[in-house]
Amino acid sequence: MRRVFIFSLFLVCLVICNSCRNKADERMYQWLSYWDSMVDSVPQLVSDSLQRVDPEDLGRSNRAYYGLLKVISDDKTYVNFTSDSLINSVTEHYRLHDPKNRNYIRALSYQGIVRTRMGVRDSTVYEPLREAGKLFASMANPDPSLGYMINYFLGNIHYNNRNYTSADEYFRQTLRYAREERDSIHLFDTYLALYWNEMEQEKFDRGKLYLDTLSGFYNRLPGKDYFILNAQSIYYDVNGEPERALEREKTKLLLFRNQEENIELSRVYYNISYRYVGLEQLDSAMLYAQMAIDCIEDPSFMQNYLYYHNVANIAEKQGDFALSNKYLRDAFELYNQSISDRLDTRIVELEKKYDLSEAENEALRARQQSLRVIIGALILVIILIFILMYSWKIRRTAKLKLLNAEYKMQQQELQARILREEAGKRKWLLQLYSHISGRLAFLQGEIETLTQRYISSHPKVYREMETILKNTDTDLRDITKTLAMDDETFYSYTRLRDEEGIFNATEKMLLMLLACDADNRQLATFMNTSLESVRVRKSQLKKKMQEKNMDTSLFNE
Repeated sequence: MRRVFIFSLFLVCLVICNSCRNKADERMYQWLSYWDSMVDSVPQLVSDSLQRVDPEDLGRSNRAYYGLLKVISDDKTYVNFTSDSLINSVTEHYRLHDPKNRNYIRALSYQGIVRTRMGVRDSTVYEPLREAGKLFASMANPDPSLGYMINYFLGNIHYNNRNYTSADEYFRQTLRYAREERDSIHLFDTYLALYWNEMEQEKFDRGKLYLDTLSGFYNRLPGKDYFILNAQSIYYDVNGEPERALEREKTKLLLFRNQEENIELSRVYYNISYRYVGLEQLDSAMLYAQMAIDCIEDPSFMQNYLYYHNVANIAEKQGDFALSNKYLRDAFELYNQSISDRLDTRIVELEKKYDLSEAENEALRARQQSLRVIIGALILVIILIFILMYSWKIRRTAKLKLLNAEYKMQQQELQARILREEAGKRKWLLQLYSHISGRLAFLQGEIETLTQRYISSHPKVYREMETILKNTDTDLRDITKTLAMDDETFYSYTRLRDEEGIFNATEKMLLMLLACDADNRQLATFMNTSLESVRVRKSQLKKKMQEKNMDTSLFNE
């Protein structure tokens, strides 16, 4: 009883703990959902809130949600990513446990974004974004913010790899989703991406249209003025207005320290230097050119060779050919590296390979499906053949059993007919023997009468006749010796086995006569004894057989 009580108490505690755990998970999920709604507008606040949570205390689902929000908030607060392990674990969780969750598409998108931020330029950046795009296209009610994010970064990948036509298609999709969600920042970023895509194609008239739209956002969006000035500087420079371009670059330098987004200062110095070159102010141009090289933060950036080439160009114009030659060699080495990087990361080839891989996978899946159908059909045919063979075997066995049963029945009928015929013959023989023995008894009686009447006066004849009768009686009494039967004959009549030698010759004769349906009178005559003696012998024999647990059906009268 005590054990039952302890076990019941344990179960109650377990249920209570599980209930508390579920409630705690539900409350945590509500907090995560609340922070998720704020991550676009106040990412720093969300990041600070997440730092106060220990992910080890969360359930598996909430831990994945926490990891996704941390990656998003880190991205929006311009944290430098050095590893993609967190977003990989989040993506893997949703892929295995909740692939229809909206967060799975977000996780795939940020998997590509994080790798982009890390400077990865191979297919591991493109594939998760492409997978996210396929899942997004299959959504019943697509979320515009997801559509914006996926198409923006896919377009950005194409842009960085100089596939401007495909980039334009993705950016136009991005613009459509940005208008649907009515997000000013997303609209600005999309117009800016479209502007740069047109400028890279030297479509300056169309670029000017986007630049005018971007200029309308000036002093309206925090942190975006820097990018507007940069776009204006490039446009004025290519259109032969270096003074206005230089003015925009110096204004950018004033805004640089207030920018939350991580922007390399070396690029600002390079642009200022380049503008001074256009104005033939070489000393100022050399100063900012050297400052640009000194401020390089990313040695792997493919356009770093331009910084060295700019210094070499300025030195050449100043007549310092040794310095120019030195920086030209450095620029040449960096240029060769950038060419190699470009050739290794051509997104057009990557997309073709990706689509080819998808087609091959589809063909492989179709082939595997066909193979499964064929194998299934073969297995079904084999099973049907087995069933048919088994049914045929059963029918054949049943037919053989039926034929065997019919044969046995015919044998039994034949045996019964033979037994009936033999029984009839035995009955007739018994009747014949009974008649003969009766005549013999009558003859004996008549002889005795004659003996008493006529033959007593002739002693010699009397003695001879008496000897004849005695010999006849002796022969009748010794009939069991004369007609001794073997075991097989005894079994064929009585269906009894006498392996232990229980019966004597007289008892065997008695049982065989009973098997021939002989009555007591016939038994007395045949065995040359009285009726009473027959009854006693039969009773003793039956009792003897019962003691030996033998069949006594022959005694049924």
